[in-house]
Amino acid sequence: GLCPERDFKVECGGFSNRPVYSLKHVPDTSLLVTSGPPDSSLQVWQVSAEDSDVIKSVSAIPTENGTGQPWAKIATTSARAPWVLHGSRLNNVQITEVESKKNVYIAASRNSEELSDVAFLDCNTLLTCCVKGQLCLADIRQPQSPLEAASVPS
Repeated sequence: GLCPERDFKVECGGFSNRPVYSLKHVPDTSLLVTSGPPDSSLQVWQVSAEDSDVIKSVSAIPTENGTGQPWAKIATTSARAPWVLHGSRLNNVQITEVESKKNVYIAASRNSEELSDVAFLDCNTLLTCCVKGQLCLADIRQPQSPLEAASVPS
């Protein structure tokens, strides 16, 4: 991942005109994905070559959530292609291909619990954690598979 002071340093100003609550590097690329208010859309950025310190906007990935929804939690992988796992609630978790913006996977859930984090466990499995502590697993090889509560030892 990216580390402040090692990989980048903001001396003045910034690269985004909106708050950045989450920033993830897409492995094996020069792309960054950010999320933050005022909505749950994602912004895609490109870090310029090593001789420059410019971070430029490439595109935005719209989501179905409108303004006022919690900001999207994000995780990235490049196991198959540059993908971003994102969602703000359990019922809107999805994987989007970063460059084409095509949905690769949409999880099926009726639960609208707010998410605190999302993660790829490997190239086929994802994990979500809800604000109230519920962990859910999904296998992306099964389209529209439900996010199933993970059993956690007490």
